[in-house]
Amino acid sequence: MQLSGLGQRPTTNDQRLLQLLLGALLLLIPLLLYRPVLQHGFLSLWDDDAYVIDNPHVRTGLTLANMRWAFTSFEQSNWHPVTWLSHTLDCQLFGLHPAPQHGVNVLLHAANVLLLFWILQKATGAMWRSLFVALLFAIHPLNVETVAWIAQRKSLLSAFFSLLTVAAYGWYVRRGGWNRYLLLVFVFALSLMAKPMAVSLPLLLLLFDYWPLRRFEGLAAPRRWTKLTLEKLPLFAMSAASSVLTEVAQGAGGSVMSLSLLPVSTRIENAVISYVAYVGKIVWPAKLATYYPLRFSPPVGDAIASAAILIAVSALALHLRRSPYIAVGWFLFVISMLPVIGIVQVGFQGMADRYTYISAIGLMIALVWGLADAVPMVPVTRASLSVVGLCIAIALSVTTSRYLPAWQNSVTLFAHARAAWGQPDMWLEQLYGNALFSAGRIDEALEHYQASCAIQPRTEYCHYNIAHIFSGRGQFQDAIREYDLALRYTANRDMALLCLIEEAEAQLQVGDNMGAESSVAKALTIDPSNPAALWLRGQIIHRKGGAH
Repeated sequence: MQLSGLGQRPTTNDQRLLQLLLGALLLLIPLLLYRPVLQHGFLSLWDDDAYVIDNPHVRTGLTLANMRWAFTSFEQSNWHPVTWLSHTLDCQLFGLHPAPQHGVNVLLHAANVLLLFWILQKATGAMWRSLFVALLFAIHPLNVETVAWIAQRKSLLSAFFSLLTVAAYGWYVRRGGWNRYLLLVFVFALSLMAKPMAVSLPLLLLLFDYWPLRRFEGLAAPRRWTKLTLEKLPLFAMSAASSVLTEVAQGAGGSVMSLSLLPVSTRIENAVISYVAYVGKIVWPAKLATYYPLRFSPPVGDAIASAAILIAVSALALHLRRSPYIAVGWFLFVISMLPVIGIVQVGFQGMADRYTYISAIGLMIALVWGLADAVPMVPVTRASLSVVGLCIAIALSVTTSRYLPAWQNSVTLFAHARAAWGQPDMWLEQLYGNALFSAGRIDEALEHYQASCAIQPRTEYCHYNIAHIFSGRGQFQDAIREYDLALRYTANRDMALLCLIEEAEAQLQVGDNMGAESSVAKALTIDPSNPAALWLRGQIIHRKGGAH
């Protein structure tokens, strides 16, 4: 299966053997590098609970009911049935044991590495350049989040089927035929059903038409874009449908941040800053973390400088027409990041390493091909360049191996994230406190909840968590004060209900029957059939009867 457009001579038996050996090496490297994750547990406070261990549809394995749920559910604010089926199959085969589920992630990453090498080598004929791009992809520290986090199975699956889509597209381009086009459509559908970030893939296929497939060269200028775009209309329609489903799912889950909280102008400023920050982390992967706080007031100077850099690099990429891989690599990065760059803001993170899993490949291609072509123009031998490349690979591998221990459990993960950010942040203190509380380190958790409240007093989460700890200690008056603060600042129905019920319990403990009655009445206004509130009302009525 060879991508068309290059007139490449058939490979010799020796070359095929070399390709097999290099493929085996590429398979072995990520398996060895990521072997420590087999000793890691679930990240119970960071989506692994919702995706696996506390999800009744997933943990009960492959049944017809669970398969139907996978295709109809908007749980976790997404529609990704392939991902749900993958987790469900894990539980069917392995139960709730994290080691084999981590192992599946590692195997998928290794498969993606091999696919990338195979596609690039077949499309360009440049075996060593393709090898080094695949090697960078295999070992880059930015990919740790995607591989070491079980809940990121969706990113690995989407990348796997996206790469298969590119391979199927090459087969279709070479030989044509509706049967091959239908295969292309089917594999692309699987990538969308794994994670909707694949919606940009039809645009990326247009880039690949330019290089390395060079399909533009065989078409008259007025017809180039029209013909190649019309060819992909079914794929664009699928992307549009997936985008609509995702919008509905995220709206139903309440995960999309409102424009009143984060205006469009601020989103654009954050987006251009994030683009440059992502480039920086790809080139120099330092201070990596699972959570980068969102900036609600980004520095205007940073936004202007970042926009100038993006415009300058884009213009330079378009100018270097003799090096088409520069433009293709750069715009692969820019376009594939669009769905997650923050224009539609989901959650409170400003960036996420997992978003670069596919996007970074574009910059890797541009850098590797660009440096390789520049070698004859400067006084340095190819042997020296190979040594430099080997040193880079070793440095990246060491960085990855040092970062992996942070992913052992939730406590190590958020301790690392807090240290990497290096400045006070409400959400990092809250997340670290949650991890400590879950690990039974209550006193330490309380310190970080209090630190979170000190940074941002007008938020309900830290006040509720402090109140919950005080109640557990029997400090009921202190707990009631914190519950009142949480209720003052929350607009969340579920949080308000929780606070009212627990506050009523604390008020009963200190003999404040009237206060408890008021709290229960408010809780029943929110949810008239809530069993905890109804039970508390019964207790209050019983106490009143006893008093008479």
